Amino acid sequence: MRFQNPILKGDYSDPDVIRVGGDFYMISSSFTYLPGIPVLHSRDLVNWELIGYAAARLPFERYRRPVHKCGTWAPSLRWHNGLFYVYVCLPDEGLFAFTAADPAGEWECHWVKDVCGWIDPCPLFDEDGRAWLLHGFAASRCGINNVLYVHEMSPDGFRVLDKGVPVYRGAEHGDVTVEGPKWYRREGMYWILCPAGGVKPGYQLALRSPNLLGPYERKIVLSQGSTEINGPHQGGWVTDGRGGDWFIHFQDVDAYGRVPHLQPVCWDSGWPVMGREGKPVLSGETPLPEAPASIPTSDDFRERIGLQWQWQANPDPAWYSLLKPGLRLHAAPSDSLFHAGQFLSQLMQGYDFDMDVTLRTHFHPGDRVCIGMMGYPYHYAALTEEGLCLVRGDIREYGRSIPETVTETVLASVPGAKTSLRLRLSVRKGEMTFFHGDDGKAWQQIGGTCPMAPGGWTGARPGICCWNTGGCWGGWTDVSEVRFTYLDE
Repeated sequence: MRFQNPILKGDYSDPDVIRVGGDFYMISSSFTYLPGIPVLHSRDLVNWELIGYAAARLPFERYRRPVHKCGTWAPSLRWHNGLFYVYVCLPDEGLFAFTAADPAGEWECHWVKDVCGWIDPCPLFDEDGRAWLLHGFAASRCGINNVLYVHEMSPDGFRVLDKGVPVYRGAEHGDVTVEGPKWYRREGMYWILCPAGGVKPGYQLALRSPNLLGPYERKIVLSQGSTEINGPHQGGWVTDGRGGDWFIHFQDVDAYGRVPHLQPVCWDSGWPVMGREGKPVLSGETPLPEAPASIPTSDDFRERIGLQWQWQANPDPAWYSLLKPGLRLHAAPSDSLFHAGQFLSQLMQGYDFDMDVTLRTHFHPGDRVCIGMMGYPYHYAALTEEGLCLVRGDIREYGRSIPETVTETVLASVPGAKTSLRLRLSVRKGEMTFFHGDDGKAWQQIGGTCPMAPGGWTGARPGICCWNTGGCWGGWTDVSEVRFTYLDE
């Protein structure tokens, strides 16, 4: 089957992938967006469907509100003794494992270790029954960004048993930002596949040793070269069950996020060679038959909120009611869209699209409802008691221990109160335009065209929100449908 990179146009950053029988499963980071750690399924490594999330919520009070750049960073996925395991570090709260017998079902959360500064964990369940953990460090928490540590765990993987030992020091090889390690065994060798060099200028390392604790030999096995695919790294290696090897990594495409690519892997002198001679390919062919699948986008909320949607904090049932069909958004208090946990968004699944929302309001003083695109900065078109407005939100960060400040500026306004209307967010080539319209009437533009921008280690995110700016709970807005029309499908 022929494939074209990227295999998905969504922001599935830091992907990891495994095969169980004839099924492939992939996960990715999701930071402050919850439910978190999306779980995707494929039969052909190219077409993917969203089947659920590993983290329904995060068990800490701080995640009742958006905590941008925190949350779930670079998880890993493994299958062992009939269970699926997801390991992930919250950089301030520690190491977690999520387990499930059915990856599309409910996952159980295990808080393995309370520790600050560990990131990007990956387990290895060895052939002798012992379990091990490999991880990196966050420079923002502990001043280290290029050292990998190994710890022994209890055989069930739910306790760390020692203080650990370093198995790779990037400074000895000129590697900075060594992170996202994935750990494997192959033909009697232990393998660590990890990125280095940073997001856009980075490259993929392969480390090998006959001994679990090293020492490890090092080789660069994938780099951008003269291609247009920047920073090809940070991903997972998987076999296809037919004798082939593959590597799924991400490419950073600015406001569109970090999109996954598929690279063939061959072996030369005992080392993996990814892509074509260590450079990423834009297309290729797999031996697997095509198995069509897709990620949902549009939603009429007929039975539930679709899997494609994530909140900007731990889900709160007070934020919404299901009308079946339709969704009622309740105006919870917030001083900005950036700080609104009830911002309901999804990953873009293409580069050019229209997002249409049909709504009816039941406003209280201070309420507003919007269609918007989160990022740094962000923009939204909101309906208020006075009329329509186009707003830009600017974020200023001071440091990890100091809350960011947000300034929202009205760029354009359309006076006149309305209780029902349609709103459109139109994205073309990284720029967006907002429109409003009534049934049977042509769309009218609100203000000018706005640039899209990435968020806190995420791509821009389209979504909807209802909130009250007066510090209290307000009224509500009924959304009958959200419809996406992608032009690059």
